[in-house]
Amino acid sequence: MTNIATIKMPKRFDYSASVEFNSKVSDHLNGAGTITLDCMDLEYIDSAGIGLLVMSQKKAQARQAKLVMINLKTSPKEILQLANLQKIIDIS
Repeated sequence: MTNIATIKMPKRFDYSASVEFNSKVSDHLNGAGTITLDCMDLEYIDSAGIGLLVMSQKKAQARQAKLVMINLKTSPKEILQLANLQKIIDIS
């Protein structure tokens, strides 16, 4: 699996984004080795969003795929680092 898929993250990543996000991740896991989460528009993430990321990483890992987050703004990046997400997801 060497394909790369990109998911554009919403402005607010919380429970309300879960259905659409989980659907996109599931669709891309069928053919992608890497799923890039483009966070250019992401301004807010809460604990539900962090939980969605962790669950998605576990699904990706089970299929020998990985998640990569790019274009993070300062505030969401700090929140993800406080949650130690950089240990399981490549944050750049």
